[in-house]
Amino acid sequence: MKVIVTKNYEQSCKTTAELILDQVRTYPCSKLGLATGGTAENVYPFIVDACQKGDVDLSKITTVNLDEYMGMDPASEQSYRAYMDKRLFQPAGIDAARTYVPSGKNDPEEEIALFNEKLYGDGHLLDLQLLGIGVSGHIGFNEPGELIAGVHIQKLDESTIKANARFFASEADVPTESITMGVGDIMKAAKIVLIATGENKVPALRKLLMDDEVTAQVPATGLKMHRDVTSVIDEELAEKIGWKE
Repeated sequence: MKVIVTKNYEQSCKTTAELILDQVRTYPCSKLGLATGGTAENVYPFIVDACQKGDVDLSKITTVNLDEYMGMDPASEQSYRAYMDKRLFQPAGIDAARTYVPSGKNDPEEEIALFNEKLYGDGHLLDLQLLGIGVSGHIGFNEPGELIAGVHIQKLDESTIKANARFFASEADVPTESITMGVGDIMKAAKIVLIATGENKVPALRKLLMDDEVTAQVPATGLKMHRDVTSVIDEELAEKIGWKE
């Protein structure tokens, strides 16, 4: 696993964006797996800026998002569809038909089938998957416990609900289930880029970067078995986990 240590979170976001932009410049028809959440959101403005300046052409990419809350209406401003439309798709002028964000309102089995169709139906696996990491060590919404390879409905860990309460009126309003790519789906991506920041991510990052154990109790540790993973962290986080170049 490659680790890039940056000066600060802003530089981590810029570096992560450049890794994605380099992928698209090299292969304009790239299929990208995209992430939401608080850490990833500041990656997208750098991509939008490059697109608006004419430094990259995003017209031929296709995208598949990692997950969505069950019960969440795509029209809601708290949905991941709204998140992506606002932060990337609309300002970058990406055709909505070339994007997929799972819906939490459809029949679960039908949405799982559609999700799999978007991932595998064209015979083109993800060229690059962007990830954050949860306080529980989750990637996507794959929580600690029994890891599931494929797309599935996932009950959210209490720590995830608490962490995501800041996006809702109260903790009680946070959905308790999600639809998510499985760990196996994530691992099929040709490249994976993970961005992390914040003291609350220290325990999970230590497990990912500082020991050799792969455990279902920290789903992100499965990334150690992937052939091409880059983790982007800032100096403060690197110091807290004890990372040495």
